[in-house]
Amino acid sequence: MFPDHGRFARWLGEAARLYGNRAGGTALIFALSTPVMVGSVAFGIDLAMARITSNRMQISVDGAALAGADQIEKGGNVVGAAVGHIEDNLPPGYDNMTKTTDITLGVYDGTTFVPGSGSTVNAVRVRGVRSSERGNPVVQALSQMLGVPTPILRVQAIAARPVNVFYQPPESETLDPEAGDYNEIYAYCFDTKGTGTIASRRTQMLLVANNVAAGTNMVSISGGIITANPVKPAPWPKCTNEGETLSIRMRNIRHAKNYPQLWANPNATINKVKPGRPEFNYYTDTLLNEGVETMDLQGKNVLETVLCDSVAKCTPGTTGSQIPSGKNRASTRKRETKPCEPGRFMYFGFEDRPPGQSGANSNWLQPAWTDSDYDDIRIVMRCPASGRLGDAFVRLVS
Repeated sequence: MFPDHGRFARWLGEAARLYGNRAGGTALIFALSTPVMVGSVAFGIDLAMARITSNRMQISVDGAALAGADQIEKGGNVVGAAVGHIEDNLPPGYDNMTKTTDITLGVYDGTTFVPGSGSTVNAVRVRGVRSSERGNPVVQALSQMLGVPTPILRVQAIAARPVNVFYQPPESETLDPEAGDYNEIYAYCFDTKGTGTIASRRTQMLLVANNVAAGTNMVSISGGIITANPVKPAPWPKCTNEGETLSIRMRNIRHAKNYPQLWANPNATINKVKPGRPEFNYYTDTLLNEGVETMDLQGKNVLETVLCDSVAKCTPGTTGSQIPSGKNRASTRKRETKPCEPGRFMYFGFEDRPPGQSGANSNWLQPAWTDSDYDDIRIVMRCPASGRLGDAFVRLVS
């Protein structure tokens, strides 16, 4: 049987007409794609809201960490200050974002936070969480209807006072072995904000070195006038309290190194004179202004300071050394006016017999003699690892 050619032709024409009419297809495509578009919009809105919420959480824990770290300096309630900041600056929907267990004290060394306690603590870490488990989930506008899990938002902040903002043990210290006087160098902490006597504001007075051969028992040689021999490695003060600075004391006992008989008898005659063994102590009692050191040396011209880019440049006699040399340099000695900053080094050169003393000065046994070479004690110090000297401001570090 053959098909009805007329009906078949009409069927082909209708198919062609439907194929050419796309209105129905567009509607179908729109109907099928609407859930996808709505879901995408919903997800985008919720993602934006999550980011806004996370930013608000971060700002809050930043402030809480700073508030807590500030209390470390003051000896106050670190946890209370941090939690209080959170509670005062967030609406009820953020309840339980930060619990007391989310606040941790520790030590920040410039790169790493290590939880801890005690006198070395200089930092606080504050964490914040919003989740269903805490009962403060992030509100979902539409995406939850589509089965998207409720996100868990976590934030963290660490605030710290910079460490190593004072000098650490020296890179080198040299006490002139040719000096006829006996010299010692001490390091100590000076309380710049204290109100007591100057002497009471000097703490942690530690002997660093003297100018005799290693192993020499100066306690025995001096008959107990010298009460301690230096040890290696030398102890070093930890000037970590607010307002404390590392300072240096030079102890000078005239003539006693070359003439040890003066220990037992300060009235001994040497080369037909009685030089005695007078003792002088010079304290830097260091003050800081914008990282620049000011050293109160009781008006005595005993110190030269130079800022260097490397240890070599702070070492006398090396190629490219920045350290001046020569005698009778009282009027030309260098005094550094720039702050000691990361990556650089500070040189200290002491003159054990400051110029300007009264009396005879024709030879070294007389009270006013000096060579003004500023090399009787030489110390090279590495500048702080971060920040300027004395920079005690609490800041966010992570």
